[in-house]
Amino acid sequence: MLFKRVQKTIGRYHLLGGGDRVVLGVSGGVDSMVLLHLLYNLREEFSLSLIVAHVNHGLRPNESKKEAELVERESNRLGLPFEYGQFDVKKFSQTAGLSVQDAARRIRFHFFETLLLKYEARKIALGHNADDQVETILLRLFRGSGLKGLKGMLPIREMRVIRPLLEVWRREIEFFAIESKIPYLLDSSNLRGDYLRNRIRLNLIPLIEKEYQPSFKELVFKTSAFLREEDDYLEREAEEAYHRLIPEERVALSFNFSDFQSLHKAIQWRVIQRMLERVYRKETEGNEAWIAIDPVYERLRHPPSSFVEELPHGVCLEKRYDRVKLKKSMVKLIPPFEVELLTPGPTLIKEIEREVWVEELDGKARQEDLPQSSEIAFLDYQKLRFPLRMRNFRPGDRFQPLGVRGQQKLKEFFIDHKIPRFERPEVSLLISGEKVAWVVGYRISDQVKVDEETKKILRVEVRRC
Repeated sequence: MLFKRVQKTIGRYHLLGGGDRVVLGVSGGVDSMVLLHLLYNLREEFSLSLIVAHVNHGLRPNESKKEAELVERESNRLGLPFEYGQFDVKKFSQTAGLSVQDAARRIRFHFFETLLLKYEARKIALGHNADDQVETILLRLFRGSGLKGLKGMLPIREMRVIRPLLEVWRREIEFFAIESKIPYLLDSSNLRGDYLRNRIRLNLIPLIEKEYQPSFKELVFKTSAFLREEDDYLEREAEEAYHRLIPEERVALSFNFSDFQSLHKAIQWRVIQRMLERVYRKETEGNEAWIAIDPVYERLRHPPSSFVEELPHGVCLEKRYDRVKLKKSMVKLIPPFEVELLTPGPTLIKEIEREVWVEELDGKARQEDLPQSSEIAFLDYQKLRFPLRMRNFRPGDRFQPLGVRGQQKLKEFFIDHKIPRFERPEVSLLISGEKVAWVVGYRISDQVKVDEETKKILRVEVRRC
């Protein structure tokens, strides 16, 4: 029975804990509607609080309206809170240079994460199934991927994104929906031939099953489980090797070259990946990881005794006999930029490879009670002048840091916070009218802080692309 199998998956991977608040992404399709009913029936066993979240991507006006109505109606019938978000995915995909599917995925996750904050929830539950897993693995294979990509989606990621249906096949979910009389709608975009994932599902997999291997999907799924175990082992080995090489992290990561050479090549690759993630504070995956890591790996294969070299993607690699240093390039130039921000919504700033997400929040709060993060600012909506803009530092800029009386030159603020001259062009400023409202990554202006008089809050988040 499907219900028992999902219970086993939840138990095997510890997807849910007692008293969890869960944001449940529900599109109106069969997978997410079945997941909604399964978790609803498990709510007493785990003392769950469920929040139903639905995103309208603005791509299929007629269908989207029906899907939203279905999900809201079913949420109300079950007595669950319903949250609705509507976004212009097509516009965002064009400005961000992303495929429509990738843009939609980013927008969905951002919406779900804002609900985590709003409801103080711990988990985001998604309806991916075993068929989705096989399609994802094949898609990554065609785009180029290592072990990390070929292991597929994880049942639980970052301890908060859970996929309870990941070990269940689509045909089983559809049968359960019919048997249990669970309403759902078909997404016509799943039949479009211009999406590679659709062609894999509709054309390639049936051809392989018919002509080559009837159990193809099952074999790919089992292989992904084996790869997941192997990747987990290599990750632990690489993490230990990294800390042996670099016991103390600084701005420049320094290590002994002979010790690095003694590592297996597979571990060397993962150690370099960790170095780059530490230097740039950004995770690298898939083809992006290959592009960033490969120049460093190749340069260290047969290096001269000493060299200093600026590599692609803003990496400076330095070797002095048996010591190697890896750090951000000091000559990476950030061109002057100034971009008007969509409010509410996402805006891409290509010059600094960042996405800025702006959201309006109702309710009152004190500044000191709001979640603290260097990438997120909470500002008093009424104290801001729109449209907001994001730009980099200019000589003569001044602002009043939170908790400080009077203004100071931004140059002095940088000196006080030990921000090197070469890094200052990378620091972004949120501009309200002609004033600096937020030095991104450091501090907001005292002039736009949230206080007891605040009636509406603006949440601004800056993310690496």
